[in-house]
Amino acid sequence: MLRQVRRYDSANPVIGKDEMTQPTDTEPQIPISLERLDALVRSLTIEERARLTAGIDAWHPAGVDSIGLGPMLTLDGPNGVRGMTFPKGSSATCTPCGTGLGATWDVDLVAEVAARIGAEAKRGGVDYLLGPVLNIVRSPLGGRDFESYSEDPRLAAELGVAYVTGMQSQGVAACPKHFVANDSEAHRTTVNCLVDERTLREVYLLPFEAVARAGAWSMMAAYNRVNGVHCSENRDLIGDVLRDEWGWDGVLMSDWEATHDTVAGATAGLDLEMPGPPRHFGPALAAAVRRGEVDEETLNCAALRILMLAARVGALRVSDEAPRGEPASAPAAPAGAAPRGEVRAAGLRAARSDSTTPAGSDPTKPIRLSDSAAATLVRRAASESFVLLANDGTLPLAPASLRRVAVIGPNAARPCTQGGGAAHIEAPYALSPLEGLRAALPTGIEIVHEPGCSIDLFLPPLSRMDLTDLDGAPGLTIEFYRGQEPAGQPASRYNIATSEVHLFGDLPAGLPQNDFSVRISAWITPRVSGPHRVAMRGLGARRLFVDGVPAADEWDAAAGIDVPTAIFEGRENGRTFEFEAGKRVLISAEAHSTSHHPSVLAVGCAAPEIGDAMAAAAAAATSADVAIVVVGNDELWESEGRDRKTITLPGRQDELVERVAAVNGKTVVVVNAGCPMDLPWAEKVAAVIYAWLPGQEFGHALADVLLGTAEPGGRLPVTLARRPADYPAYDTTPGPDDELTYREGVNVGYRGFDAAGVEPRFAFGHGLGYTTFEYESLDLAADGLAEGEPLELRVKLRNTGHRPGKEVIQVYVADLESSVPRPPRELKSFTVVRLAPGETTEVALALPDRDLAYWDVTRRSWRIEPGRFEIQVGHSSSDIRLRQSFELT
Repeated sequence: MLRQVRRYDSANPVIGKDEMTQPTDTEPQIPISLERLDALVRSLTIEERARLTAGIDAWHPAGVDSIGLGPMLTLDGPNGVRGMTFPKGSSATCTPCGTGLGATWDVDLVAEVAARIGAEAKRGGVDYLLGPVLNIVRSPLGGRDFESYSEDPRLAAELGVAYVTGMQSQGVAACPKHFVANDSEAHRTTVNCLVDERTLREVYLLPFEAVARAGAWSMMAAYNRVNGVHCSENRDLIGDVLRDEWGWDGVLMSDWEATHDTVAGATAGLDLEMPGPPRHFGPALAAAVRRGEVDEETLNCAALRILMLAARVGALRVSDEAPRGEPASAPAAPAGAAPRGEVRAAGLRAARSDSTTPAGSDPTKPIRLSDSAAATLVRRAASESFVLLANDGTLPLAPASLRRVAVIGPNAARPCTQGGGAAHIEAPYALSPLEGLRAALPTGIEIVHEPGCSIDLFLPPLSRMDLTDLDGAPGLTIEFYRGQEPAGQPASRYNIATSEVHLFGDLPAGLPQNDFSVRISAWITPRVSGPHRVAMRGLGARRLFVDGVPAADEWDAAAGIDVPTAIFEGRENGRTFEFEAGKRVLISAEAHSTSHHPSVLAVGCAAPEIGDAMAAAAAAATSADVAIVVVGNDELWESEGRDRKTITLPGRQDELVERVAAVNGKTVVVVNAGCPMDLPWAEKVAAVIYAWLPGQEFGHALADVLLGTAEPGGRLPVTLARRPADYPAYDTTPGPDDELTYREGVNVGYRGFDAAGVEPRFAFGHGLGYTTFEYESLDLAADGLAEGEPLELRVKLRNTGHRPGKEVIQVYVADLESSVPRPPRELKSFTVVRLAPGETTEVALALPDRDLAYWDVTRRSWRIEPGRFEIQVGHSSSDIRLRQSFELT
């Protein structure tokens, strides 16, 4: 049987049966002719054209009433719809994080997941969804590693194209980010990334080139500088490469508050400044055009690209037959979308929906976009992402042999299903590993649980306490007030579940961002008597009270721009109080805002520790047939806005694993982290699963894999080292003058390990399953290969085990006679194969000639040198099963 390697094909999508997630037409065709759109642009005044180039608030680029275009809505992704403008109580499907999807190596699955997110975004009235993240996992310390796909540019590129294709099949613009070299969070708004031209081309630009050529409708410029110039005004990268060389016609927007100069940004090719109100574009751009500092045609091109996107997503509906310059009537809203142009008094448009109907007219009814089909998809995607790193035969578990199971670890009952910052969404639920195992195991099996240790970066959130709101319901009360003091009758009051509130862009109607105050309150009932530390942190003016007694006062603190950095690097301010067990205490915190910048308020409380949690965990494991230890990070450790300082698991988790493994020979460790972490105990336990940040169905998917009802389908999209010093790039802290030099050049990730001859703990591409595969043969059709022709190869593969299984065929290229230093091997192709026991297949792949090329900095072009090349096919970058060389003349 011959199988052609398959890439996602919009004309023949082979995905799930749910019609809402079926990608349809993904060709970037514009439903309105360019001539008509150009006529619309030229019918506008300079001020109207410039208005299109700036946001009006946190989430809406401006529209122009005279052509029937209302403000479009852009929201965060990429692992779900972050409904910042939706009514309270709204939720959307939470899918696996970027590295989790990267671990699937499955372009069809990624396209299906993206189509699901796109369908939910469409129902919510979203025009742009900000994702996917195409930055490279350069260092294991990168704060946003979990949002990215891989350390390898080819894997990131192909999965990025699949995501963009799936998203845009639903009529929602994907917005790949962050262009370019935004691979760390340290000093992210000022850092100057020094990257040589060849490294930029071969590694960091490659995923963006792929999605640009695939027809992404928008893209986001990064905060950082590249070789001295801010990305939002880097003419070499935007004008010369993105626009001219790649021929990209999409909308390039700034990251939030990342526009720095009107003339430089506009002339470089930036189209849209976000968020609003505008500072450098909008009126400032119109004035620059009228002064002759910016050519009017530059403004026309930006406005045209914005109208092209509006037409693609259905926000602009005009007839090609309408006379030039004639104002069009307001477009009708597409089925299932929010009414176009509707803007709330606070400057934000909210889609209207509930769990069963598309957008309607009730501005207070929660929008619940997820459903059972989404849960099934996320459960499958999560199990496809789990990487079985090691297994002595303990997995899969046989329930018939189990009497007692110990489920241990800080993430067992309180998992990290998604990261922090812009990627964090309101999910309908987050199913824990403990809940998943309880649901999957027969009732006769005893399950015991002990957390073992804590991983909190700050005080535990107040919401973990026994608490009620002011009306006696579980949760906290939040009250909003007009003006700078929370006094009198609140303008809005409702229940919330979290003690961390972000006050930016989702205020109640009628409250301007620059003139409101807020109070959150809850009655807590202490479980034990003794000293309790109560503290607040955040961004902007705030103060804290315990039973009316001031605990902290920062009422004069200024609001800011970089919310994640302020949240995760900020300090806590509070006091210690003596609480009596069972006697409730009122805790309240207040904040106010005098600017359009964000405010954040978070409250935590730490109670005295009782007993030895580590000893209790070891005791539970001693008498168990198997110990499942779930360790990892949480969304404070993995978040936008801060890089980690170490790859060591936070808290005493390494000690916990060691102590459990010492008393139970069948210890299975599940690593719940979206970034590369150190696993010093990996050889001492029975099995290790890397589970990433797997979305809302974590518990069910993990139970499926542990019990063998699903295959652990993941392969590492990153390398896991034995020592921090082994990573080609580790420390992400900028040096003097905010400079961060990419010293490893093209040898990022596994390439650097190979070049240095360093053996990792677990290699890039590694992952075990519950069956085995034999690579039987590799055939090349390289003789007489003409210039421009692809290299054709065929790989024969056989399932030699007793279960159906998945294998990821990985194809690497080695240039054996290069005149410039090249990595020992580079991933150039891959495909997923699923075979029944004993089944054999032959897979056909083709490598275009550029897969043999390197970037020639002298010629400033791709160059293929004559000489000897080797094709390496295998299970991972360090497990090459087949090799064949050929001469290129």
